[in-house]
Amino acid sequence: MPQAFVYQILNFYTLRQALDPGFRVLDNTANQRPDWYEYWPIRNFLLNESLDEQAFYGFLSPKFKQKTNLEAAQVEALIRDADASIDVISLTPSIHNSAYYTNVFLHGEAKHPGLLGVAQEFLQRLGAPVDLGKLVTDSRTEVFSNYFVARPRFWREWLRVNEALFAIAEEPGDALGEKLRAAVPYRARASAPMKIFIIERMATWILNSDANFRASVCDPFAAASKIHRTPVAVVCDALKIAHATQRRGQYLDLFHLVQTMRRGITMHVRLSALSGYAPVRQCLKRLAAYWNRDERG
Repeated sequence: MPQAFVYQILNFYTLRQALDPGFRVLDNTANQRPDWYEYWPIRNFLLNESLDEQAFYGFLSPKFKQKTNLEAAQVEALIRDADASIDVISLTPSIHNSAYYTNVFLHGEAKHPGLLGVAQEFLQRLGAPVDLGKLVTDSRTEVFSNYFVARPRFWREWLRVNEALFAIAEEPGDALGEKLRAAVPYRARASAPMKIFIIERMATWILNSDANFRASVCDPFAAASKIHRTPVAVVCDALKIAHATQRRGQYLDLFHLVQTMRRGITMHVRLSALSGYAPVRQCLKRLAAYWNRDERG
């Protein structure tokens, strides 16, 4: 079994007792650079610590249990059972929202307007020109934020890419740096800097741009609520996987059709469940069981 060095980030607003005692603690209570959010403590660790090349490392959100329904023992089991060729184990919680989009950058554009263009410009600056509008990502390689564990060779690439972004964002006279520092909408908060939302998508970009890295995924559609959204999300994801593996345009054409109709289909699923239509209710019950893994039939 490879060793596991999995940390949970202790932020200034988090109570230490709220963390999973099975994880190590990465202390960020000093909050020296709040504009970099969780990238700051992860960056400092990777720049200053020696890593075991065969081990898995992770730097998880304080809300990890709430978002994934996974505990430290379950993460350790996933690491223990991982094939020797695996570099990354994705622990990403439900990807319902990103499944509706061709890729995670288009999803980001919908949530944080301007992200697609800034990410495109950054990758060009990095020397990795790619048309992000045509990129197709799916649940096999989509990683949200820092919900993953990985071996050092992947973390080194992740750090290399994000340190390039860091350097640009820290340069006052750089026009791209200004765009990376710009505030964009973020949930209930008034705003957060664009750079954070691009960093969140860099692990996905690396996995899709470098075939030398292999990933395994833990239940990307397990969700605690809004289960009526799951059927369309799974269909969209399956069509993207089919397109990626078969290279047939029909799969992508159908994906775009389902994507366009997703609200209507989802409403139909929800109303059918509320009206007591047995096939729909039974399906949603089975899908809901993936959140509580020990309840699956």
